[in-house]
Amino acid sequence: MSNEEQRSRTDGRRPVGTVVFDFDGTISLGDRPVRSYARHAFARLPAGLREQAVKTLDLYLGGAVTDDGRHWNDGYDVVSDMCAGHVPADGLQQAYLSSRDELARGLVHVDMPQGLPGFLDDLGSLGCVRVLLTNSPLHGVRETVGRFGLEGRFDLIVDGAGKPGRWGDHIAAFDRLSGRGRLLSIGDHWDNDIAPVLAAGREAAYIGGTGRHGGATYQAALLPDMYGAILEGCASWDR
Repeated sequence: MSNEEQRSRTDGRRPVGTVVFDFDGTISLGDRPVRSYARHAFARLPAGLREQAVKTLDLYLGGAVTDDGRHWNDGYDVVSDMCAGHVPADGLQQAYLSSRDELARGLVHVDMPQGLPGFLDDLGSLGCVRVLLTNSPLHGVRETVGRFGLEGRFDLIVDGAGKPGRWGDHIAAFDRLSGRGRLLSIGDHWDNDIAPVLAAGREAAYIGGTGRHGGATYQAALLPDMYGAILEGCASWDR
């Protein structure tokens, strides 16, 4: 695993399990990062396709268009789909890294969920190992965590995580880290953050309401709406 930092910050308590957070759409909110990515990616499209791509993304982010059976989980899926067959993979990667650099430099504004610092502190007090697990590069994540005032509130930050394919490796590593077989994944991307964890017999909190997905351990439109239930559930891990 590639990681920025690892700490033991469970207030002296024996770890009871691991709570894993996604980054984009989970602790980092707002559509400006994906719009930044789209701006760089769509610039590589032929002019005739560029206008339609921008319109489709705008409609999707505004809730006025569904995935039309193409299984879009988020705006990043829309951008990739609009560029398919026209922008090569390395071009999309360059566009993505450019958008992450803008995030790192503070040129792209994002927000964090209300009450997140206190929620992380409460998890630590319960003895939970708090992990930030993201497919994003560390550049952009580290700076955002700092601007949010969350430094020291994650015990481990793992970038370039390779979700969903590498979940098995991550779960095994986190179990070794906590010394327990309890794990909860919190995220807004069903395929990356939720489904693989449920399939592994662990717990998951899905941010996104009901929609076409169901069956998560916890589920709500907003993460703060789940704070109480998650804390209650994690408290039961030590019983």
